[in-house]
Amino acid sequence: MDYEQIIFGKDAGVVTITFNRTAKLNAFTFRMLDEVNHVLTHQTSDARVVVFRGAGRAFSAGDDLFDMGGGGPPLEKMRAGHHAMIKRIRALRIPVMAAIHGYAFGAAFDLILACDFRVMAQRAVTGDIRINRAINTMSGAAFWLPRYVGMGRASEILMLGERVTAEQALNWGLVTRVFPDDQFDAEVKSFAERIATMPTTVMGANKALMNYGLEHLLPETLDTEARQLLETFKSADNREGVRAFAEKRAPRFVGR
Repeated sequence: MDYEQIIFGKDAGVVTITFNRTAKLNAFTFRMLDEVNHVLTHQTSDARVVVFRGAGRAFSAGDDLFDMGGGGPPLEKMRAGHHAMIKRIRALRIPVMAAIHGYAFGAAFDLILACDFRVMAQRAVTGDIRINRAINTMSGAAFWLPRYVGMGRASEILMLGERVTAEQALNWGLVTRVFPDDQFDAEVKSFAERIATMPTTVMGANKALMNYGLEHLLPETLDTEARQLLETFKSADNREGVRAFAEKRAPRFVGR
């Protein structure tokens, strides 16, 4: 697939997906979602981490309502675009990070909530302002947000259209890091590169276990964790971690 509305990059195990409709503040279209889904499906087999970015002044303004017909996306297109993207992010057995500058609203807010790590520029804002257009959340915010910030704050964000500053997001546990605006690009690169040197397969196992734990009771989750641990003991990174501990040196993980 030729990428027309995103920029795809891969360097040292870091896959970067940059939304690139700067004239429309990177608003999502069905074409853009197809391109993102193509990358997540076909370009991540040897990746260690995936990073979402936005070109220009913003991460993304959310959905382009005009591209989607004004009356909202047909259900089948929403499932094939928005929902498939969210499911693929969660299914990836590697970390996924959203690097938010400017703002991330609406469907972009849904996307960042599905990511494992969210980092924000100091003056960035996020949230779900679709209520101001009488549009409800439709790609996972109602699932994730109460778990991150509690029902009270989730109600304010989703039902009142409250915008969330970087400082608020950090205090509420909604984001992982906040970086100064003038250092944002360098800090995002450094953080992504740090993740890429970690045992990302085992990180992916923990991600899958958290997915499982969200929908199962403790006894089933304990059993699943134990079975995964037996698989982890077979990994190259586990062997390297144990060997490095015995040799009193820093481990050199390969993501396998």
